[in-house]
Amino acid sequence: MADSFKGDLWKAAKHPRTRPWLAVLAEVPASVAAHAAWGDSPPAAMGMTLAAGVLTAATWWAGAGTAAARRLHATASTGAATAYLVVGTVTDPLDPTLLSTLALGGAVAAGSWNIRQALRVNPDAAKDGGKSASETGVLVKAIGQARASLRRKPDVEPNRVTAPLQLHDVTPAELGNRIDAIAVELGISPTSIRIMPDADRADRPDLVIVPQDMLREGAVWPGPSRTGGSITDPIPLGLYEDGQEAVLWFPAAPDGSRNATHYGVAGMNGSGKSAGLSIAIAEALTRRDVIVWAADPSKGQQTFGPFLPYLDWAETSMAGAEAMAGALPHVITARADALGRAGYKNWTPAAFDELGMPYLICWFEESAKLFREGVEMEGIVQEARSAGISVILSQQRPSSTSMPTDVREQLGGFLCFGVKGSTTADMALPEDVRDAGARPEAWQNRKPGYAYLVAPGVAEDRYAIPMRTYRTDDDQITGALAIAPRPPADSITAAAAGEAYADRATYAAAMAIGQALEDAGVDTDTVPESLEASVAHRRPQQEEEADREAVLDRQVERAVMEAAGLNGDDDAPDPDTDPDREIPPVPADQVWSLQPQPTGRRAPKRRLTPSEAESELLTILAEFRQEDRDLIGPRDFLPFCGKEARLNRGRSWLSERLGELADAGLHLAETDQDGTYRLLDPEPATA
Repeated sequence: MADSFKGDLWKAAKHPRTRPWLAVLAEVPASVAAHAAWGDSPPAAMGMTLAAGVLTAATWWAGAGTAAARRLHATASTGAATAYLVVGTVTDPLDPTLLSTLALGGAVAAGSWNIRQALRVNPDAAKDGGKSASETGVLVKAIGQARASLRRKPDVEPNRVTAPLQLHDVTPAELGNRIDAIAVELGISPTSIRIMPDADRADRPDLVIVPQDMLREGAVWPGPSRTGGSITDPIPLGLYEDGQEAVLWFPAAPDGSRNATHYGVAGMNGSGKSAGLSIAIAEALTRRDVIVWAADPSKGQQTFGPFLPYLDWAETSMAGAEAMAGALPHVITARADALGRAGYKNWTPAAFDELGMPYLICWFEESAKLFREGVEMEGIVQEARSAGISVILSQQRPSSTSMPTDVREQLGGFLCFGVKGSTTADMALPEDVRDAGARPEAWQNRKPGYAYLVAPGVAEDRYAIPMRTYRTDDDQITGALAIAPRPPADSITAAAAGEAYADRATYAAAMAIGQALEDAGVDTDTVPESLEASVAHRRPQQEEEADREAVLDRQVERAVMEAAGLNGDDDAPDPDTDPDREIPPVPADQVWSLQPQPTGRRAPKRRLTPSEAESELLTILAEFRQEDRDLIGPRDFLPFCGKEARLNRGRSWLSERLGELADAGLHLAETDQDGTYRLLDPEPATA
């Protein structure tokens, strides 16, 4: 019994709620001993007063990481205890008044600490397995009770928290849909949260939170990473938010661990799409075994400016872009045959060393315009990779009206910058990357250069991590490319590309003349533009216009053939058919679709200006409204297309204008069916 009583007494003395009372009782012997030793020493009294002040201040400083109430409580208790010790030392510690003060004040102080300790116990948390509210509050509010829990304590790093989750009644995709709610609970951006899946257990993802935007300042391009290296080496593009460098690859890995790929690049105006992609092209052009063909029918030299002398083929007109795309099927066949004869299944650096055949990157900027003009690329992207060719298709919104679905399915890599809405983001990024938390629509064009990179060779757990492309300028790119190797196209590629390649614009000569003038001390700003034009452009303006007319004629011809039902495989000409045989007449039920319909206005005898053609198009739309039409498409305009018709424009021009009108939303609206628009009644402007 005695041993039990002593044990209980010892346990009671060690209990956390007994400690404040023991501290109060310890004040009596401590003050008596101090009075006996230093009661008559003024220096000792001054020293104890100073020590009491320092200890009280240290308590306040040490409580900086705790709650404000706890910090204040601890500081007040320390100050009161040290003050009583000093007073008891310099006076009589056994004075009844002083002992009464200690009894009353000490009881209040000790009791307040007992109350604080009692209130720290949360019955709800105890029922939930002992987890504190800070561990489960966000999950309970944003995800739901008993749907997810923590497997262990979160890993806390500088600006990064990784919470290992155990999912109970929710899938990772459903968890991804709750990212916005989690962000609201935490008071951070949705792009700061992502779900990282476990390769072995779908019910055990990691919730990663990066509260501070580490990409806000960005980084300047450090210059070429491997000047004179191979295109099979990684292409640095920028930095991820954790500081790791973002890289991509174009060709297949020599060991077969990575496939060659085509890239889609998406981003709205001002998102930094062209500037970011320029980093990849600049890096590629510093390698010894690659050439680049580039076409931009919209912005032309505004994008290609610093690259023009170093591009093997550059086109800045619609006719030139179509000529480049038209040459690619022949180039693919010729290169694939040559590689196959040499025993190569894919292009490798060894193929360049043996055949002199560099890797080919074809960069089509603002590619939506190409598809609207009827340029076909399905066969190109399906067959080009094995021939050592990667295609880059850059546009603002990769919808089915801007890029055929068959083309988009062949793009193994995607670089998605800020986009306008979630629908565009869904088109540009895989579903699992969106579920993991990729939110490019949160940036739009407010954060130029921010992007998500999805590509072969990139670790899948980095797909949903934001990155930002390096910043650079034209002078830095020009300086880097001036000392880089410049391999020529091989004879096989050049011959297969045909006359369009042979007659291409050459800008290297213009650069050489400019350098020679600078070396001679001539101010290049005074050189006539006509001199530069004569070197940099291959044909005079009238021949460029003739090329454009030829393109329009081909578009009209394709439109007529399509309307007549002669574009299918069943109607392909038999190679054994006599080419001199007379063409059979068009069936009577199809003749009407090939003839201009009466419209009440004679076809113009001269070519309409662009503004006149657009005005005529609006007039035709008004006539359709009078006919009470609801849905229309390019086929409805075939009678008005052609050189001698009302619009004297081809279907390519028409498709582009209809798309622009649908984007404006005044005269037309898009429907769920590709190439079909709903006719609207424009409301008159009010004064």
